[in-house]
Amino acid sequence: MTDPIKEDAPETKKDDPNAVDASPTKEFFVDTITRDIALDRALADLVDNCIDGAKRLRDAGHADENIAGGKRYENLYARLTVNPNEFVIADNCGGIAIDTARKYAFKFGRATGFTETPNSVGQFGVGMKRALFKMGKRFEVKTADTHDSYRIEVNVPEWLGESSWDFRIEDRVDNANGNVAVGTTIRSWELYRGVSELFGQEYFLRNLIGRIRTAQQHFMRNGFAIYINDEAIIPNEWQLQRGAGIDPLHQRFEDQLGDGPPLRTRIFAGVGPSNQAQAGWYVFCNGRCIVEADQSSATGWGDLAGVGGIGIPRYHNQFARFRGYAFLDCAKSEKLPWNTTKTGLDYEDPAYRMLFGRLITAARPVIDFLNELDRETDIEEQDRELSTSLRGSTSTPIADLPERAAFTYSIPARRGPTLKPISYKKPETEVGELAAKLKVRAPKDVGIRSFEYAYQRLVVEDDL
Repeated sequence: MTDPIKEDAPETKKDDPNAVDASPTKEFFVDTITRDIALDRALADLVDNCIDGAKRLRDAGHADENIAGGKRYENLYARLTVNPNEFVIADNCGGIAIDTARKYAFKFGRATGFTETPNSVGQFGVGMKRALFKMGKRFEVKTADTHDSYRIEVNVPEWLGESSWDFRIEDRVDNANGNVAVGTTIRSWELYRGVSELFGQEYFLRNLIGRIRTAQQHFMRNGFAIYINDEAIIPNEWQLQRGAGIDPLHQRFEDQLGDGPPLRTRIFAGVGPSNQAQAGWYVFCNGRCIVEADQSSATGWGDLAGVGGIGIPRYHNQFARFRGYAFLDCAKSEKLPWNTTKTGLDYEDPAYRMLFGRLITAARPVIDFLNELDRETDIEEQDRELSTSLRGSTSTPIADLPERAAFTYSIPARRGPTLKPISYKKPETEVGELAAKLKVRAPKDVGIRSFEYAYQRLVVEDDL
């Protein structure tokens, strides 16, 4: 692979007394791209590359299709091996074409002329290199497609000491006449001490599983299998309560942001089980989860005015049932409002500003419902109409929800007057004496009979 960035200035400028060498060093690149991302997130980026391979193989199209279920990626997988001695990720997602490897795949950044996978999740061209340089001193990439098999091995300290930025292709084999299992295996060893220690910690593996489960849940629900140390990761469920007068929001938008393919958005909002850790907005870009259970101003929480001056309050415990899902998809992934580490939203992006108002508008009726639900805690159980509706609703996969412009709910017809609790304490001897007069035994009955007596005399008979 030949990279246009060189440590030496171009030959024509070496003797130019006015030329100032501003070319970067390898050490700067390696240190910069690995510093600002956590290790588990860097490993999740490697899974993104497998997902893009799966998309190329199965022509996945828009994530709208994935929401509806199905098994488009069935029999495709990524298997991760993580231990203190090495890291390995192996997939069967088509391999890396040799021309792609030579010209694009190992560049630091997305090169001009690269044909991007439609609806790609590996947008920025740094994920694989960042993860490999972050882990250890040695790495190897073995890959096979229907045309070629080959490998690339890099000794990082030696490579840093060379003037060339090139990697070398080795052991190339022509596969044109063979039945070869296509896919890619990436291995890193001679791990850095801190990395090796983390790979030996159970909590790190649990956190990594959780990170990948969140980021790739969209694709796992559609048949793509991911394993860590032979343990299959089970995807999360996306469900909202529906029925008994409760109907979740399901909106679609198609926006033309400049030239090229449109940006398609689907938004779902409603209520689910009360869970502080799971409440909030989930935002997906081309199927990749960017924010999970977000309860911050990034998704509109905090009395910020959205479309038409609508706002929602800061997140509070009473909103623990709130669930919102936003799926943004575009064949040109650069139109999506994600940051380069895919850990958050790009607040300056036009697509984000458009999404922001839509999230607030979608959430407002759900917040109103949850406020009303919270007020019911002050009345008797049998008079809590919204609680009754919620118990009568069912958890429904969002794939089964019809389009609806807003979250709606209706209050069931009252079966009688609203009842209010009355509670007070009096000396035991006085309660006993009054019970004898009223011919009852239980303190509760004393309260009921004494209220009825007072109501009859003071309200009905108006005998003051």
